[in-house]
Amino acid sequence: MIGAVVAGMGITLIAQLLLPPVFIHYYGVSRYGEWLVLSAALSYLSTLNFGLTSYASNELTMLRKRGEMERYRELQGSTLALLLGMIGIGLAISSAVFLLPLAKLLHLSIVTPSEALLAAFFLGLQAMVNILAIYYINLFMVVEEAHRGRAWDNARRLGATLICVPLAMVGAPFSAMAFGQFAAALVTTLPTIYDLKRRMGGLPLGLQGANWKTAKASLAPSGMFAMIFAQHFLVFQAPMIMLQWILGPASVVLFSISRTILSTARLVLATISTSIAPEITFSFADRDMKRLLNIFHYSEKVVFAGIPIANLGAFLLSPILLQVWLHKPGLFDPLTYALMALVSGAMSMREHKQFFQFSTNTHKRLSMIVFFGNILMIAIGIPFTQRFGITGFMWIWLISEVAQMGLLYGENRKLFHNDPSINLMPVLKLALVMLVSLPICIGAVEYAQQRSLWIVGSVALGGMLLLVGESYFVFQLRAVWDQLRVRMVGSESRG
Repeated sequence: MIGAVVAGMGITLIAQLLLPPVFIHYYGVSRYGEWLVLSAALSYLSTLNFGLTSYASNELTMLRKRGEMERYRELQGSTLALLLGMIGIGLAISSAVFLLPLAKLLHLSIVTPSEALLAAFFLGLQAMVNILAIYYINLFMVVEEAHRGRAWDNARRLGATLICVPLAMVGAPFSAMAFGQFAAALVTTLPTIYDLKRRMGGLPLGLQGANWKTAKASLAPSGMFAMIFAQHFLVFQAPMIMLQWILGPASVVLFSISRTILSTARLVLATISTSIAPEITFSFADRDMKRLLNIFHYSEKVVFAGIPIANLGAFLLSPILLQVWLHKPGLFDPLTYALMALVSGAMSMREHKQFFQFSTNTHKRLSMIVFFGNILMIAIGIPFTQRFGITGFMWIWLISEVAQMGLLYGENRKLFHNDPSINLMPVLKLALVMLVSLPICIGAVEYAQQRSLWIVGSVALGGMLLLVGESYFVFQLRAVWDQLRVRMVGSESRG
């Protein structure tokens, strides 16, 4: 599973590191900014998943492990029927874009209205294919082959990424770009379903067993997952649309590039949380709370230790990346990137805590926290952006992430019946490390920027090594290593 997740992270990095320079080189900064806004506007269609995929995969996994096969059959057929209904609604919405003045609504001045409409239509179709693909991909967890589903997901995302490069190189219109992504997603989804059918054996995979009573009962918990997934739009796409309206496409690109660089750090840490997600579900299904508590504490040590290393390391490397990767050193603003490093670190904390509610279907309050928290963030962020620009929004985003993380800690305690070992001490340690280390990193970057790239690189490498040593001792990673060594020796003895 770790291998599949790491491969997926590599594909995400390919997309983040390959596409921006290609688009900027062949389309220019402003036109690339409008593509980002257009893509962001259609991403809301992914919420039509309505959370069915996550709820169904978690619940079906637990039902199969407990041998409740009649309930399994009814839930699988009913959730698939609901999902197909949502996809039908999505297809209707995608077609309805032709009735809207989309270019005017999104303040697009470079992309023509007809090109914007066609691109939006195919982006909508791609979103519907992705919804169906992810439903079947997640069902690999039912037969305890989540890594195989993740591999198919990697293939789907890689295809959609690579198709963009040759199209951009010939200056293809955005409508052709969107169609290419839709076609790539469709081509990889069909063999995914075929492979899953072979792996499922005698387990149902279609609509047999579907009934309205079970489908209706699935709506509430699935809807809560939909609220959780809406955070992707509210946190990543909605801010770009807001910045487009208030500040223009150049600010969208600045925001997007800084987020791309710092999100690379978050992706590295997400590897740990994503890898343990199936183990969280299996442990909860077996009612093995002791094992689940061990997963909580040891994964927390590793994730929290990695946050300053990954995020402040990415901050230190940002001037080099902008110079070598995009040839745009002017895109580096120390304050914006420093705030993004703090936001990224807070998001990593929140996402790690979130996985324990998410993977056990104890997500009711989680959904309300992240959904309404992000709605409030956008509402407050608009006047702050108008008054203070990008950094005004960044401060509001940081406060929102920290508040959500604190509330999720309370939900984690409830999951573990208020176990006293779960407290905020690791968070306070991390906050102290970040607040002490960040000003030093800012000073080091400003000093090194006035000199050669070799000096910048040396400062970045030295800073990351110091952060590694600091995190190792503060978060007691020796205990994690000792536990891993004990388990490895135990495995060898049993072998």
